[in-house]
Order: sequence, then structure tokens, then C-alpha cells
Amino acid sequence: MNKGRVAILMSLSAAVCLLFAVPSVHSRIITNVPADISGNELKAIVIADFENAVLGDNGWQVDSVPKKFTKAETEQKLKMKNPIIVLEMKLISGGPNDMNVEEWSVTDKGKKKEKCLGVKFQFKYPGTNQVHILAPPQVDWKDKSPKYTFNPSTGKDEQERGIELPGQCKGISIWVHGRGHPYNLEAWVKDYRGSTHIIKFGSVNFVGWRPMKAFIPVGVPQSFESFPQTRVTKITRFVLRAVPNAPREELMEMTYFFFDQLKVLTDTYEVNFDGNELHKIFDGGKSGEKKTQ
Repeated sequence: MNKGRVAILMSLSAAVCLLFAVPSVHSRIITNVPADISGNELKAIVIADFENAVLGDNGWQVDSVPKKFTKAETEQKLKMKNPIIVLEMKLISGGPNDMNVEEWSVTDKGKKKEKCLGVKFQFKYPGTNQVHILAPPQVDWKDKSPKYTFNPSTGKDEQERGIELPGQCKGISIWVHGRGHPYNLEAWVKDYRGSTHIIKFGSVNFVGWRPMKAFIPVGVPQSFESFPQTRVTKITRFVLRAVPNAPREELMEMTYFFFDQLKVLTDTYEVNFDGNELHKIFDGGKSGEKKTQ
């Protein structure tokens, strides 16, 4: 093998390493005890598996753009045609056979694959129609206690909808079952500052089960220069967005989608130091009750 070919192979190897490299995250908080080799703790964590999911006001909800008229609204708008004929959400027995079962789970999720989340809808008109799958009310990802956020509009602490992303999240994956319908999938991620970022998974115009993934942009703030360094980021909803230039009949037919095992790749490392639990004693030992974030 000549030197030219060796140089080319070495260049290709370096490019592959750079392509699949995961950026390191180092604490900006300096303590008396420096971080050991656990300073980067990348883990794949299942944060929703729909096995015991709740639907409705206290759980997952489905909505649409344009919205479906309620019965009362329909009576008042008899001259108008309801823009969406069917809009339903159900827990269905079934799931992808190729999906792994988690033997050890930090969140105690992903240990079974007996249920999945299904949505069924039909729009009356083609266009930029959307189906929104709203996350359940927010709870702490570790101890499952309710989490509240101050709403300046009402002056009250309120339980927003959202699934917390543990640690500093690098990517999100979810299993999707499609039937060849022209839609794109998005996740809406809200950071600790209150800004929403739209994370695009891409087209779900395929048939059968497929794991889809999307990476969290580095510009999404997930840390702060004080303890705790990691700040909560959450998924508030998933959106199925119709491809507007798709054939008219495909945008108006009965449509089904199914979802299973929502997982994140995340760095769960948190800086540790002598006395980092003192605030819990100061607050009367109620360590699990954080009303605001």
C-alpha cells in the first residue's frame, strides 16, 4: 500500500470519528474536590413507555389545528362544516417487536412493551393541518412529585404540561408506526428560561414501526453557573404536521399513527461537593418539594 492511499484512509478514519463524536460537557462550577472520571455520564434513559399512561385532563391529550368543534359550538355554527371529522386518542395493546426491553431502568420505565399510544384523525379539508399530542402535567422525573412553574399572567404557581428530560439532553428517540401518510413529526421542547424550541424528526411517511431520532441543538440552554448546574428542559408536545403539497385525497382520508417508548440520550452528571444537601435541612427536610424551577 503506497503512502498516498494510507494518507487517504487516515483522513477518512478521522472524519468518521468526528462525525460520531459526542461533545463533552464539563462543569463550570469549581469545587474543592475536582470531578473524577464520572464527569461525563452519558446514559440512554426511557422517560415514557405508555404502559400505564393516563389520558385526558390529567394525562396525555390530543388537539388539532384547525380545532374540532365541540357539540355546543356545532349548534352555534350549523352553517359551518366541522374542519375535522374524527379526532381520537387511545392506549392500544401492541408495540414494536424490534424494540428492546430495559432490564435496568433509572425511571422504572421501558421494562414492558405491551401498550402503545394511538391517534386516529380525519380532516375535512386539505392544507397545513396539524395534530398536537400534548404531554401530561409535569412531574419530577425522579420522585414523580408534581412540579409547578410561576405564571406571571395569573400570579400563581401552575402545573404545566411537560415530560422532563433528565440531565443535559443530547438527543431524543421515539418509536413511530406509520401507514404511509404525508406528515412530518416535531417535538416542542421548552427550556428553563421559558423559550420553546421545535425539534424536527422528519417525515413519518412510511409503513410499519420505525425508531426516529432527533438531536437537541447546542443552543438550547440546559445549564447554569450555579448549583444545581443542570436546569430542567421538558417536552411539552409532539406535532404531526401535514405536508401541504401532498395529494388532496391523502390529506383527507382516515389516518392512524402509533407511538411507543420515548427515550433520551443525556449527560446525568451533576457536580458534587461537601454540604450540597444543606438547603434541604434549611427548608425543613422537604427535599422533594420544589414548587418552582
